[in-house]
Amino acid sequence: MPSNWTFHWQELWRRNDFEFQNIVKLVYAGQIWGLIRYSVYLYPYLPETVEIDQIETNPISRGQQPNRLLEPIGKWLIWYATQVGLRSFSVKESEALIFVVSLNSAVDYYRDIIEMEYMGATNIAPGEDGYVFKFSRDNAAAFIRRHESQWGIPTPVDS
Repeated sequence: MPSNWTFHWQELWRRNDFEFQNIVKLVYAGQIWGLIRYSVYLYPYLPETVEIDQIETNPISRGQQPNRLLEPIGKWLIWYATQVGLRSFSVKESEALIFVVSLNSAVDYYRDIIEMEYMGATNIAPGEDGYVFKFSRDNAAAFIRRHESQWGIPTPVDS
């Protein structure tokens, strides 16, 4: 089922403003299904963490439902960023590894579906509230196991 989904990839890439950010697109059968923009913090004076900056999923992946962060596309994108964190950093089991700042509309998704730990409220921009969630190393590994148990392990395909 083709989609007329358009996304301003160039603008997103322009916002990818420093060397520790990356964008990954999930593509299947020539169709873009989603993207994730994340930051990998490798500064020696800060904890080693991955911050999920943005997730977008193709509207056709959601059917008639209003939430664009549906299974399995959103979960696959989070799975990817979580794999990066688990493979890149050697933080202790209980230390924070993955962070995301959510809008109010996605709080239930991160808390109930992804099962991230709620950390508290934050201010994203003037007049815009956000909600911080995290995975410790243990929780990140548990998420990976749950996701792979349900959906399997992807096989990379060279393009």
